[in-house]
Amino acid sequence: MYSEEDIEEVRSRNDIVDVVSSYVQIKRSGSNYFGLCPFHNEKSPSFCVNPGKQMYFCFGCHKGGNVFTFLMDYNQCNFPEAVEELADRCGYKLPKKEMTKAQKERQTKRTKLSYIYKDAANYYYSRLHSNAGEPGRYYFKDVRGLDKETMRNFALGYAGGGWNNLYNFLKDKGYDDSMMKESGLVAFDEKKGPRDYFINRVIFPIVNEQGDPVGLGGRVLDDSKPKYLNSRENELFMKRKTIYGFNIAKRTRRDMYILCEGYMDVIALQKAGFDNAIAALGTALTKDHVSRLKRGGKKVYTCFDSDTAGIDATLRAIGMFKLLDVDCKVITMGDYKDPDEFIKANGTEAFEDRIKKAENAFIFAIDARKRDFDVSDPEENNRFFRNMAGRIAILKTDIERENYIAVLSERYNVSPDSLRELVRDVSKNDKELKKIQEEFYRGYSEEDFKNDGFSEEDENKKRLVGRESIQKKGKAGLRETEGILLTWLFEEPNIYPKIAKFINPLDFQEGLYRDVATDLVKAYEEGGDFDPASIMCRFEDNSAHEEIAKMLHTKIDGIESDKDKEVLLKETLIKLKKEGLSSVDNAQAGAGARIRQIKEDIRAIETQDLL
Repeated sequence: MYSEEDIEEVRSRNDIVDVVSSYVQIKRSGSNYFGLCPFHNEKSPSFCVNPGKQMYFCFGCHKGGNVFTFLMDYNQCNFPEAVEELADRCGYKLPKKEMTKAQKERQTKRTKLSYIYKDAANYYYSRLHSNAGEPGRYYFKDVRGLDKETMRNFALGYAGGGWNNLYNFLKDKGYDDSMMKESGLVAFDEKKGPRDYFINRVIFPIVNEQGDPVGLGGRVLDDSKPKYLNSRENELFMKRKTIYGFNIAKRTRRDMYILCEGYMDVIALQKAGFDNAIAALGTALTKDHVSRLKRGGKKVYTCFDSDTAGIDATLRAIGMFKLLDVDCKVITMGDYKDPDEFIKANGTEAFEDRIKKAENAFIFAIDARKRDFDVSDPEENNRFFRNMAGRIAILKTDIERENYIAVLSERYNVSPDSLRELVRDVSKNDKELKKIQEEFYRGYSEEDFKNDGFSEEDENKKRLVGRESIQKKGKAGLRETEGILLTWLFEEPNIYPKIAKFINPLDFQEGLYRDVATDLVKAYEEGGDFDPASIMCRFEDNSAHEEIAKMLHTKIDGIESDKDKEVLLKETLIKLKKEGLSSVDNAQAGAGARIRQIKEDIRAIETQDLL
């Protein structure tokens, strides 16, 4: 990690308007700049860039932060990568990170693997467009309907029938046998010698989020098995972590990812204009994939094949996404096998219509489960309804359970009260409920996702599966109150001297809100500038950046006159003080004096003119 001084230097040298305008078209309006948000679809500009505060905030999707946050969100990179990119942009030389011998060796190996995959992909691309590549061109052009531009964009290739063509090519490029073996592109046999891993297959280069090659995939052109092969896994390529097409989809302005099964689905959809199409390299969605998509902050629409394996993959995905509160829907293909086949037959507009008519994932899963019961038999029908009730029971909030009770009771012609009673009954049977929970979530729990890269604080996921959130209902209201006051002081610094004697950071919740309040008070007391963009640099997690931006852009309604302003300011301060009073630990030293001071402040706020 870089020092605070280096990070702040990089931030101060990169004006947020210059950086954002490199990616988003923004226009000046008053003291700020506005444009269409790059993080969600919208027709009216709600994306605001504030040059004075060096922050951005979208009033539509509530994403916001400083120049580092923007790059992290836009490029889907981590904090150090954003620092390094911006340092390069402004010409600031960051100190070199010292690596251990083992780290240097690992980095060297990863670099060589990336190079060998790039060279192999170039070789197979050239083969596709040579005289020997006719079978591959026929498959891509005539069978799959791809044009030359699409083949070039995805660097598609072809491996002919020779046993060691790639081996000889890589040997001439200077790669030794051990590196070729490590890459999985060449197999070695003591008697038969080297043999190319891909023979008589079309080739799909696999790239990471940054667009760098990490492996290759191949598909047969006949009925041979297996139909698809991937190069072997190593420290550069791990199938369970790799999402095909994500290097493009992460920049989409659509508000969802379309999760497909394979290469051709992604290529067909992106060719048709759906730049949000991705695939998990087969139907085996993993918790690493789900966690990564969770961090992307978008909805996920599954679009797997319509066969039995595809439906099972869909049900597996639904449970995993539901576990992490990822908004998930299901795009169904009807009589068509996959999205590629659907688009060929019906076109882009018809697929857009399919997206609009995507099914609620939870209801889709229940409908699919119904097929496992003979509902014409009263006992079987009863078991189906108990299964449905159990799935409703494991939902995390009362309102969510009530919503589904209302919809499903009408869908399955049963009274809401009867279904509600059944939910209560199943909830009392721990063994039955656990079985249904494991079935729906496919054996996963939130503990399995705890360390997979998303912020527990940001998601408020400190509860066990099936239990209510530990957050109290009033906490959201308190945060809004704190946000109103901080936003007010942030936007109108002249208010601070008038209420300074009533502002105590200890009245704010511990964590980000108290940290920001502390910095704000310190800045105003010392006569300096309050710089939230700099505060954000203390945190690598962009969720903290977004939370700070959101708290400082809290909407303040109901002000039409100076009198309204006075009333709302008093109400805000009093509520904050009362919350601070309730949080005082009576066992702590000085608690009595703190309580007396808060009560005196409340009386003074009620009786004095503040503005």
